[in-house]
Amino acid sequence: MQGAYDWAENLDKTFEGHGFYKSRAGPQIHLRVFHDEFTITSTWTDDILGASSSINGEKLAKAQLSMSYKLKDLGEAKLILGIHIERNPISGDITLLQKAYCE
Repeated sequence: MQGAYDWAENLDKTFEGHGFYKSRAGPQIHLRVFHDEFTITSTWTDDILGASSSINGEKLAKAQLSMSYKLKDLGEAKLILGIHIERNPISGDITLLQKAYCE
């Protein structure tokens, strides 16, 4: 149990050092507003899923976090917690689907 606590504390301090703050909605959610960019991350154990309002915000967050941890970028998320994520690159629309629950 102590290891998990230490990891969570280290992670919080790292995010805080890069300008993020912990959400009151949940301890695994970190947010940052930097100029006109908004970035949000969700961490489960050692997996981080993030989203940003711009490509520059995404690149900045990845660059900063890679200074503290070894990152492996798995590309765009297509599925999270049973929710399918579909993107329309032309319109910029994002659609979330839970097909298993709709049939």
